[in-house]
Amino acid sequence: MRDVNLMVEELNIARRDGITCIVDAGSEAMGRDLDFVRQAAMKSGMTVVAAGGFYTQPFYPREISTMSEDQIVRALIKQADAVPLGAFGEIGSWDEITRDERKVFRAVGKAHLATDLPIFTHTGIPGKSALEQLDLLEDAGVDPKRVAIGHLGNLVDANVYVHRTVCRRGAYVGFDRQGGNNDAQQVPMVMALIEAGFANHLLFAGDASRGYNRLMTNFLPKLRAAGAKDEVLHGITVDNPRRFLAFVPKRVRKK
Repeated sequence: MRDVNLMVEELNIARRDGITCIVDAGSEAMGRDLDFVRQAAMKSGMTVVAAGGFYTQPFYPREISTMSEDQIVRALIKQADAVPLGAFGEIGSWDEITRDERKVFRAVGKAHLATDLPIFTHTGIPGKSALEQLDLLEDAGVDPKRVAIGHLGNLVDANVYVHRTVCRRGAYVGFDRQGGNNDAQQVPMVMALIEAGFANHLLFAGDASRGYNRLMTNFLPKLRAAGAKDEVLHGITVDNPRRFLAFVPKRVRKK
């Protein structure tokens, strides 16, 4: 992951298989090197959207626990201006949201109002915190259509109750660890949501550990085999992320 030429090769493979944009959900706390990301993006021609913010409690800077909500808001806005960011994410919690994580979620909501950046989240397994995450962001004034609740492919439920609830409230449902060998449980859930009329609320992604292209080469063929139409999959993989990521900057952006 520190060899630029190797990464360029990986990105070129992804482009060959139909990937045209990658959202980098890393952060400095997780070891992200933005200069490395920029080099790989420029050499490969791949569009990369840098996201940021604060991930989950184990990865927070020590000072988060003593910072006020407004101080965290200012830190998020400063980060968004400096990079510049294209989204806040992953903004996360595990299944039991800590006091500091709630504070960060509220601050991210306020920072969104100041920047218009979309927000995508991290939930644990099996995603019990999904609806509370959306509650926290809505209570801060965020329009749910600017939010994607992540990792809900891990919440295996044939009735897709939480997934439907997120969609009905206007937010996106993230199936974003797809492309591995254990996708069989997610296929019927995706199909149920498509059949319920929620295709325009779905976002697909592959965690980097599964390879940048395996969403396209492993997961989409399984959905086609289950009956998903190409035009529906195009909407999910092209139109939905384009709509979710679009924003009008409220502040002067770094060149």
